[in-house]
Amino acid sequence: MSRGPLEFVVIEFPDRVPGRILGPELDRLVANKTIQLIDMLFVSKAEDGTVDSFELADRDGDGEFEALDVAAQAIDGLISPQDVAAVAEGLSPGATAMIVLFEHAWMRDIRDTVLTAGGEIVLVERIPAPVVEAVEALAGR
Repeated sequence: MSRGPLEFVVIEFPDRVPGRILGPELDRLVANKTIQLIDMLFVSKAEDGTVDSFELADRDGDGEFEALDVAAQAIDGLISPQDVAAVAEGLSPGATAMIVLFEHAWMRDIRDTVLTAGGEIVLVERIPAPVVEAVEALAGR
């Protein structure tokens, strides 16, 4: 099976993850085959600096987390303990981070078409939104 590029995204919330707000959008992206959710993990840091990491299954009965229960295609080992430690280190006290690993599913067909045409995708690079916005502002857009 060919794959599109995978994206590792960390989103920090000042308190709890607002699953009821995020869940429907993740569902829509998966249903439209824009992304394939590979894995999701959460890291929280208490005010005293104590760190806890957990998965959705660890929070059964919590409506905020249940709302995020999008079908994930788990590939073990892609979110490592080192990733969790790095996220925890930069996390603000009292905050919770949501680590989302997803595949750009929409790129599968493009990749297959490019390969069929004899081409090869040689670079995929993310340009963060704040950089794009800064360039647009300088250009007067």
